[in-house]
Amino acid sequence: MTWKNPSLEWLRPGLRVKRYAALAALGFLLAIFGVGLASAGAPFPELARWLLARGVSPVAAGLLALALGVVLLVLGIRWMNRSILSALTDPDRVPGLVYRRRRLEAGPRVVALGGGTGLGRLLAGLKTVTAHTTAIVAATDDGGSTGRLRAAFGVPAVGDLVDCMAALSPAARTPELMRYRFARGGDLAGHTFGNLFLVSLYELTGDFAEAIRSANRMLALLGAVWPSTPEPAVLVAELEDGRRVVGETRLRDAGGRVVRVALRPPEVAAMPEAVAALRRAGLVVLGPGSLYTSIVASFLPPDVRKAVAESPGRLVQVVNLMSEPGETDGMDAYAHVEAVARHLGRWPEVALVHTAGFPEAVLDRYAAEGQHPVPYDPAPFLARGIRVVEGDFLEAGELAQHDPKKLIRALVGLLS
Repeated sequence: MTWKNPSLEWLRPGLRVKRYAALAALGFLLAIFGVGLASAGAPFPELARWLLARGVSPVAAGLLALALGVVLLVLGIRWMNRSILSALTDPDRVPGLVYRRRRLEAGPRVVALGGGTGLGRLLAGLKTVTAHTTAIVAATDDGGSTGRLRAAFGVPAVGDLVDCMAALSPAARTPELMRYRFARGGDLAGHTFGNLFLVSLYELTGDFAEAIRSANRMLALLGAVWPSTPEPAVLVAELEDGRRVVGETRLRDAGGRVVRVALRPPEVAAMPEAVAALRRAGLVVLGPGSLYTSIVASFLPPDVRKAVAESPGRLVQVVNLMSEPGETDGMDAYAHVEAVARHLGRWPEVALVHTAGFPEAVLDRYAAEGQHPVPYDPAPFLARGIRVVEGDFLEAGELAQHDPKKLIRALVGLLS
C-alpha cells in the first residue's frame, strides 16, 4: 500500500508504532482527566458527587488517575521511540552515539589538503576530535585503477577521494568495503569498490561535483571530502634540467629535481565547498603526502590556491618522513616547506617535523627502495620565523608512517 500523504506512512500495519502512540494518547487523556478531577472535581461535578457518596475523595482519585496517565504516557513514548530506533540502530547505543556526535560537533574547523595514504591517516585521527574536518584532495593521479577509470569515463582521479571518504566514515566496515579491490572478474580486476561507486554516481548524475556531494551524504561522513577541482586535469612538471613532464606517473619515473608543477588546463574550476571550508577554517593542514603530486597538486586550482593563501586559519605543514624517488630526492625539511611557499604564495606558520629517529630495520627497508629520512636543520626555519614542532611522530611498525594519534595531539596543541 502506498499513502499519498507521507505522514500517513506511520499508519502502515506492522510498524509497531500505532499501538504505542495509542497508549501514549490514552495516558495523556487520563492525565488531563486526573487533573480535572483533582481540582475538587470542578469539571466533573456528577462524578465527584458519585465518588463522595461512596466515601472516595475526588482529589485522591484524580491524583491516582494523573499518576497512572503520566506512567502510560511515558511508557508509550518510550516504547514508540525504541520501536522506531530499533529499525535504524541498536537503541542501547543511541545515548553514546548522541554524546559522541555532540562532542565532535563542538570540535574545531580543520581543513586538510593533500592525497594518498598520508592524508587518509591524518583524517582518521581528526575524526576522533571534530566533526568539522574538510579534506581537499588532489585529483590528478593517472595510475592504476584510477588511471583506467579516467581514460574510460573522463573523470578526475577518484582513488584518493575514496581513501579519504573511508577514513572519515563513522561505520566500522565502510573503510574495508570502500577499499575492497577486485582480484578477478576480467575488466573488474584491479578496481576498488569505492572507485566504481564514485564513477557509478557520476554516470547517474552526469556531474562529477554532484556525484561527490551525493557520496558525502550517503556515507554520512564525520566531515566532508571534496576534490580540489571537479574537472579532469593533468599535472605538468617543469624539471631543473629544462624538461617538461606530463602526468603523475611519468613524473615519478622521470628523475631530476622538480622546479614547478602546474595543471593543464591551468584555469580549472574549484570545488565550491572546498573554497567555502577554507574561508571558515581555524586550522589548515598540508600533508603528509607526496610533496608535488599530492600536497602542491591539491591547491593548484586558482580559486583553491587563493583561498588557502587568504584563509584565516593557521597554516601547518606536516613534513614527510622519507624522501620520494623522482620527486624529493636530496631535499631537506626546509626545502619541502619552501616548495609549498613557492607555489602557494604563503609560508606555513608552523611545521611538524619528526626528529626522533627510525628503527634500523625501517631504514634498511626504505634504503633498498632509494628512500631516506628527510634531513632537518632548524636554522633556516628560525631565520624565516616559522615555528617548528619537533617530536616523535612515527607509528610503531615496519613502515615509516605518521602516527595519527601523535599528529592529532600536536595539532590540537596548536589550536589550544
